[in-house]
Amino acid sequence: MAPVNMTGAVVAAAALLMLTSYSFFFRLSEKKKRKEKLTMRNGLVDAIGNTPLIRINSLSEATGCEILGKCEFLNPGGSVKDRVAVKIIQEALESGKLFPGGIVTEGSAGSTAISLATVAPAYGCKCHVVIPDDAAIEKSQIIEALGASVERVRPVSITHKDHYVNIARRRADEANELASKRRLGSETNGIHQEKTNGCTVEEVKEPSLFSDSVTGGFFADQFENLANYRAHYEGTGPEIWHQTQGNIDAFVAAAGTGGTLAGVSRFLQDKNERVKCFLIDPPGSGLYNKVTRGVMYTREEAEGRRLKNPFDTITEGIGINRLTKNFLMAKLDGGFRGTDKEAVEMSR
Repeated sequence: MAPVNMTGAVVAAAALLMLTSYSFFFRLSEKKKRKEKLTMRNGLVDAIGNTPLIRINSLSEATGCEILGKCEFLNPGGSVKDRVAVKIIQEALESGKLFPGGIVTEGSAGSTAISLATVAPAYGCKCHVVIPDDAAIEKSQIIEALGASVERVRPVSITHKDHYVNIARRRADEANELASKRRLGSETNGIHQEKTNGCTVEEVKEPSLFSDSVTGGFFADQFENLANYRAHYEGTGPEIWHQTQGNIDAFVAAAGTGGTLAGVSRFLQDKNERVKCFLIDPPGSGLYNKVTRGVMYTREEAEGRRLKNPFDTITEGIGINRLTKNFLMAKLDGGFRGTDKEAVEMSR
C-alpha cells in the first residue's frame, strides 16, 4: 500500500471523527436550549411562587442556627400576596362566581390590592380597590398604574357599613346586579322601567362605577376566603419543605389575614408534627394574647374594655384584633411579641 494512500485514510478518519463530535455537541446544545425553554416562566402567573430561600448570615452566625428567609418580594407584585390573588381568582373562575370580563373587588390599603391589580388582567378580569383616604397616596398611584380603579373613602370602624371593606363587598354586588340587568335586557338608555299597579314608572338609574359590559363582580374577601389559606398550604408550605429537604425545625411568621401562617404551619406539621410553628405579633394586635393566653386582651387592659387603637406601630399589614377564618386554620406552638425597635434593628 502506498504511503500516500495511508496518509489519506488517517486524515479521512480524523475528519469523520471531527464531524461526528461536532454533530454530537450540536445536539447537546440544541437539547440544552430546549430545556432552557421549558424552564422559562409562561407569563406573569407562572412567575409567581417558587421564590428562593436565603441564609441570613448575620443571624445564623450569631445564633449558631441556620436561619433562612423566603424571598417573597421576588414575586411580580412584590409580595407574598401574589399567591393569594392567583388562588382567589382561580377558584372564583372555576366555581362560576367570576367570569372573564368581571370585576374583582377588595378593600385593602396594602399588598393585596397591588397583587390583585397585577394578577386580575392575566385572567381577563378587572380590579376595583377601595382604600381609606388616610393611606399613602403613593399606594393609590401604584394600583392605578397597574390598571385598577381606586375608590378612596374616609376611615371608619369595621362595624360601620361604610368601612372600606364593606364598601368593596357592595361594589361586587353592584357589578353583579348590573350584569344581571344587562343579561335580562331590562335597561334602555340608562332608564330602569318598572310596572306599579299596571302603570309604567320610569326611574333614572344612578351612574355606575362600572361599564355596561361588565360580566359580574366578585368580592375577594382576603380575610375570610379560605383560598388564602389554601394558596399557602398547597404552595408556600410545600416549597419550604422541598427547599429544606424536610430538614426544618421551626417556622415563624406574622399574621394579618392569617393565611400565610395558617397554610404553612398546617402543611409543615402535617408533614412532621415535630416542626414547631410560632406567631410573631406587633404592638396593638390581640393575636399574641389569644395564642399565649387564650383571650384577646393585653395586660394594660381589662377584658371587654379594649381601646380602639391602644398602641401605635410602624408595621403595616400585620396584626389584627379579631380572629379570621384563615387564622383559625393555623397550628401553632406559641407566639412572640415583637417591638418596633426590634423590627427596625432586624431590617438593618
